Amino acid sequence: MARFDLILAGGRVLDPANAMDGVADIGIKSGKIEAVAPELDPFDTEKTVDVTGKWVMPGQIDTHAHVAGLSRNWDPAIGYGMLARAGTTTVLDMGGTGPSLIDGIKRKGAGLNVAGLFAMIPGSTIPGRDPTTEQLPDIVALALQQGCIGVKMLGGYHPFTPEITAEIIRACNNQMAYIAFHLGTKESGSHLNGLREIPGLVGKGRLHVCHVNSYCRGVIEAADDECDEALDILENMRGQLNSEAYHAVQNGTSGSCDKDGNVLANVPQNCLRMRGYPTTRDGMRQAILDGYASVVGQKGGQIMYMRGREALDIFEKLNTQVGMSFPVNLPSSAFKLATSKNTKGEFIVDAVSTDGGSHPRNVAIQSTMALVQFGALTRLELACKLSLTPARMLGLHDKGHFSEGADADITVLDPALNEPVMSFVAGEPIMIGGQVVGTGGRLMVTPQGEATARDSGLPYQVLDLSQSKLYAGY
Repeated sequence: MARFDLILAGGRVLDPANAMDGVADIGIKSGKIEAVAPELDPFDTEKTVDVTGKWVMPGQIDTHAHVAGLSRNWDPAIGYGMLARAGTTTVLDMGGTGPSLIDGIKRKGAGLNVAGLFAMIPGSTIPGRDPTTEQLPDIVALALQQGCIGVKMLGGYHPFTPEITAEIIRACNNQMAYIAFHLGTKESGSHLNGLREIPGLVGKGRLHVCHVNSYCRGVIEAADDECDEALDILENMRGQLNSEAYHAVQNGTSGSCDKDGNVLANVPQNCLRMRGYPTTRDGMRQAILDGYASVVGQKGGQIMYMRGREALDIFEKLNTQVGMSFPVNLPSSAFKLATSKNTKGEFIVDAVSTDGGSHPRNVAIQSTMALVQFGALTRLELACKLSLTPARMLGLHDKGHFSEGADADITVLDPALNEPVMSFVAGEPIMIGGQVVGTGGRLMVTPQGEATARDSGLPYQVLDLSQSKLYAGY
C-alpha cells in the first residue's frame, strides 16, 4: 500500500508555524499532512502533482465573506464557487441564518469548510426594533442551535442603542458564541466614531471588529489619521479583539430607501455624502447614472456589478431593495492596515479578508501577493495573514500549518500570474486552474449546533471556541 495518497512535488512551501520557506514536497494521506521533506519518493504515492515554481501555503481562510445572506436580486450561495475560484478553502459567513447556510451548501457548495454567523436583523431574523436584555440570551442560544457559531451585528444597517449593543456582546461572551460587529450604534455610525465606541461597549469582553478599512475612508478625519487612531484602539485592546480588513476598492452596501425617498442605511448615506450627492432616492439614481454607484446583479450563474442604465433599471424594478457598491475603499488605508505592526513586531490587524463571497471582490490572495512583490510583506507573512492567524482566530488548530497530522487544506499560488491556481480541502481538489471541481462542503458548528448539523446530512466539524484566539484566556 502506498504511503501517500498524493504528493505535491517541488513547490515553495510557505509554513510560518514551522518557519519554513523553501522548496519541498508535501505528502498527504487520508486527508492529513503525512510528511513535508525536500524529496519524497514518487513511488510511495498514488498520485503526484508537480507544483514546481509555485508557492504552496496552508489553505486560505476567509474570516469575512457573504454566502448565506438574504438577498432579493441575486443568489448568495453562488459565492461558494466564487470563493473556491479565488483559492479559499475555509470561510466564515458574516450574516445569514443556519437554514440559509445549510441550504446554500447543499445547492451550490464548492467543497469548502463553512462556518456562519446569525445576522441580527430587526423585524426579520429577530423580533421588534430593539431586542430586550431578557430576549438576548435566547436569541444567541437559538443562533447556535440552528447551526451558526455565533452572531453578527450589522450596525451600518440595523444599529442598536449602545446599551443593547453592549448587552449583545455580553450575551455572546457568556455563551462563548462568536460575536462580530459591523460597527455603528444609534449614537455613532459606520465610520471612525463607531470604532471609538468599542472600548466602552466591549469592556473586558471579546469581539470581532469587521473590515477595519471601512472606518478609515476619511469620513471623520483625514484617512491616514483615521488609520492611526484605528490601529491605536485595536492595539490598546490586544487580546480582546479579532480583526480583519479587505483590499478591494469597491464596498458592498444597500440601496434601500423609505417611502419618503430617503436612503435608509448609514453606509450608503456616507458614500453619497462623500461625493456631494443627496442621501435620497434621487441622489442614488444620479449616482448610478454618473457611474459612481453600481448595483449588484446576477446574470446566469455570475454575480457582477451592474452600471449605468442597466443598473438603474434594476434599482427601479426592485423599488430600491438592491445590493449596491461604491468605489470608496482607499488603497492607502488597506496598505497601512495590512502591514502595520506593534513594537514587538506583531501585526495589529489580524487578517486579510475579502468581504466578498457573493460580492465580486474576492481578491485577498492577489492583493496580499502584490504586497509581497512590493516588499511590504514577506512570503511567510502572507501565509500568516491569509491562513495561520485566521485559523487561530476561529480555533482551527489543525489548519493554517503543515505539521504532521494537520488537515491537508492547501492553496497553491502562481507568483508569475499573481493568483491562486489550485486548492485542496482534506487532500481533495476543489479548484484546479480556476475551475471549481469541489461540491458540497463541511459545516462548522459549536456543540449546541451539532444536532442540526447531524440532521442536515452534511459532513460537519464541532468547534471549541474556548480554544479560539477570540476567547483565549477568557
